[in-house]
Amino acid sequence: MTPVPETLRLPNGTTVSHINAGEAQFLYREIFTERCYLRNGIELLPGDVVFDVGANIGMFTLFAHLERPGVTVHAFEPAPMPFAALRANVLRHGVPGRVDQCAVSDEAGVSRMTFYPDATLMSGFHTDPASRRELLRTLGLNGGYSTEDVDIMLAQLPDTSEEIETTTVRISDVIAERGITAIGLLKIDVEKSERRVLAGIEDADWPRIRQVVAEVHDTEGALGEVVALLHGHGFTVVTEQEPLFVGTDIHQVAARRPAG
Repeated sequence: MTPVPETLRLPNGTTVSHINAGEAQFLYREIFTERCYLRNGIELLPGDVVFDVGANIGMFTLFAHLERPGVTVHAFEPAPMPFAALRANVLRHGVPGRVDQCAVSDEAGVSRMTFYPDATLMSGFHTDPASRRELLRTLGLNGGYSTEDVDIMLAQLPDTSEEIETTTVRISDVIAERGITAIGLLKIDVEKSERRVLAGIEDADWPRIRQVVAEVHDTEGALGEVVALLHGHGFTVVTEQEPLFVGTDIHQVAARRPAG
């Protein structure tokens, strides 16, 4: 049975369900304080449909709802524990839309992923312990901790993981099944599976999408491929790397269609 999520009061007074208070605070800072998904000309408009792919506990889903009341959010999260928090947050705050416990990929079916209960944001289909520890080390050092403190934190981090089975869906299938005519913003954060998410969009559906913001792990040329794909579908594209992620392969890609 999936544990009932705990709750946390955020600095803006909003109460959210969460799995890990530290992760929830990190997400709040990134999404609400630094507004990482609304930079480089990305904006939410009245009536927008938003796809939150890799929703985790739904912090961006909630942000979109509070930023522009009236948007409809379709949120996708495969892992049971974060999904329980996502669903609780959507119900608590009355977010219009739908939540689905599934992963988004380039084909519909069933797949297996690695879930880290103590570091849920690093869960996914392409995980390995060495890369996980190196990423956490870099984030700690970039965050201002000393080498000694980072080593202590890593030594205390539980090295636990679970293999879980999840349904996978394609964005184009979701568009067809739900009769969606336009997506104002497609947000993607799926830990190295971003190319597969984008590959699940058929050519005929790309004109329906006005904006894309994706976290891209630049492994095996992924960043260049994603940028080229978005350029090819008519987007203006900006890439950036936040100071926290310097020295990692993590970049953010913001793509929007030219006005008019």
